[in-house]
Amino acid sequence: MPATRYTISGVTQDGQKFRPSDWTKRLICIKKEQLIKYNGHLKIRRIDGIKSIVFDSQLQEACSFTFERLLSFAKINHLVVTEEQINSQDSN
Repeated sequence: MPATRYTISGVTQDGQKFRPSDWTKRLICIKKEQLIKYNGHLKIRRIDGIKSIVFDSQLQEACSFTFERLLSFAKINHLVVTEEQINSQDSN
């Protein structure tokens, strides 16, 4: 079944680098019990030297609060968000 992979880049829509530099860790606050919920559907990555958060649409089922929080944060802070259709087995 197709899923959507979202990437929130640490760059604003006007091309500015987003601060603070540890924004990904602050936003995610991964604790052991959250890792079980996220089950590989959420990752912090560096893409082309830019800190990013990558997650798939299955995160919405695993933890809808986190899914909505990420998209809301990106919108409020005018961060670049890309969406890509993927096969479920490609989501990792």
